[in-house]
Amino acid sequence: MRTYIAPIGYDSTRVTRPILSQGIERSTKIQLINPTTTSDSGRNEQAINDVRRIIEQIEPDVEIETTEVPHNDFKTAIEVCGSLIDNANGEVTVIFGGGARDIFLPLTVSALSKVDQIQSSHQFSDIDGEVREIALPDLTANAPKQTKSTLETISTLDTPVSLTTITESVDISKSTASRHVKHLERQNLVKSEMHGKTKVVDLTTTGHLLVSRAQ
Repeated sequence: MRTYIAPIGYDSTRVTRPILSQGIERSTKIQLINPTTTSDSGRNEQAINDVRRIIEQIEPDVEIETTEVPHNDFKTAIEVCGSLIDNANGEVTVIFGGGARDIFLPLTVSALSKVDQIQSSHQFSDIDGEVREIALPDLTANAPKQTKSTLETISTLDTPVSLTTITESVDISKSTASRHVKHLERQNLVKSEMHGKTKVVDLTTTGHLLVSRAQ
């Protein structure tokens, strides 16, 4: 089961295109959020109806709900968006790029504070209309004490970087470097992959932010 959480404004495409790019099934739930007050409620309602019409043509049993978020109470808006994430069932996908800017920031803050509860997030581009998956950083992540020098060294190297290069740069054994990388991966600070027979490591967005905060 998947739950989509998406702001809805006047353009249903900003919601339907990201959802259709990921796929829907009978158990899918779509949670649309809009501000309590809109300057043109008729256009907003039309966009919501367009989402229902397009989605139901593909899968009639998809559950679609709307929730109003106060546009003039930032704290409450964050709480409402956060509760939607908390109460979502199955895999949670947050869609950015639609709806009023008044609720975009509260949704973003809520998502960043609950990144461990969100399986994926997607953005509809204002520039080219493309849908792109984005990796939300975990702003609460921290590097285990014994791995901080390894993380800092990786940030100074041309990445992706091999374990051998990390070992030589930090002046530790390859087994220790490998252990540090595993710890850092568990914190989502680095990611690794195999290039042929060589394991290479790169910083994640979370890792970049953590290193920059420490400087």
